[in-house]
Amino acid sequence: MKRPNLFTLTVVAASLLAAPVVYAAPASISSPVHAMFKKATTVTLSLRNDTTSEIQVSVGDNLMTLVPGKPISLTLPVGTRIIAKSSTADHPAGSVIAEVIADYNGATIGIR
Repeated sequence: MKRPNLFTLTVVAASLLAAPVVYAAPASISSPVHAMFKKATTVTLSLRNDTTSEIQVSVGDNLMTLVPGKPISLTLPVGTRIIAKSSTADHPAGSVIAEVIADYNGATIGIR
């Protein structure tokens, strides 16, 4: 074989093999390190008892008693569940009243 033809054949073979390698998916996908060190987002909200009797609620691991008509201000991390411990007209005991999300920042949750 002539030398220029051998060189051309080598370049063509290398380019055919290089195309799949360029578009191949990475072997491992690394997660960003800063995601592990991010602080949990906290939300400030108020709970208000709109019934005529006291209500007991569980906010995370804390048990609280809500007096009728009096709001309580709370600062909670996102994902905290507010669970009814005493029955009301709309919430039986043990039901989830709300789960804290970032959009609740500055809101008042009325429990009936």
